[in-house]
Amino acid sequence: MSRRPPHIPQRTPIFVGCEGESEAAYLALLQELALANGAHVHLHIEPLTPGAGDPLARVERAIARLDRLRGRRTPFAHTFILLDSDQLQLNRDRADRARRAAEAAGLILIWQDPCHEALLLRHLDGRGARRPMTSADAEQALQRDWPEYRKPMTRPDLRRRLDLEAVRRAGAAHDELAGLLRILGLV
Repeated sequence: MSRRPPHIPQRTPIFVGCEGESEAAYLALLQELALANGAHVHLHIEPLTPGAGDPLARVERAIARLDRLRGRRTPFAHTFILLDSDQLQLNRDRADRARRAAEAAGLILIWQDPCHEALLLRHLDGRGARRPMTSADAEQALQRDWPEYRKPMTRPDLRRRLDLEAVRRAGAAHDELAGLLRILGLV
């Protein structure tokens, strides 16, 4: 008598574009936490640099990568892109075009205000409400509260300081991030 193999639920594929190594490591940490929390998800993490220097270029690159992946794999259930908001001031027209292109493509924008280091700062106990005005201010504040922080951090480096509780703190302080965290079963 043969036994049936156990049913293993298929993981829900989620596309997340990001600016670079730091964001990719952070997203890999979210993937690890989601799996440990029992979620059946797979983050397809796409670093969009080098070569895409502003939000519009990154959105266009994410759309091109999504187009290239279509037909080769199970369609993505959700699509996101992490972007630094400090770049919005550089060219308002290109920023508006980035928003429209993302919306037309179904990409949900997660604005890191003003940058990734500020987002990481919001993970730390008692720092969820911190809103540094500039990227330099964010990096200084993060360095004060997390002296071991170095850019770019790896997933294991991030894991030593950030846990599920820290991710939930950041989600409570950041609505756009909370949307991704809900899909990952983390909030």
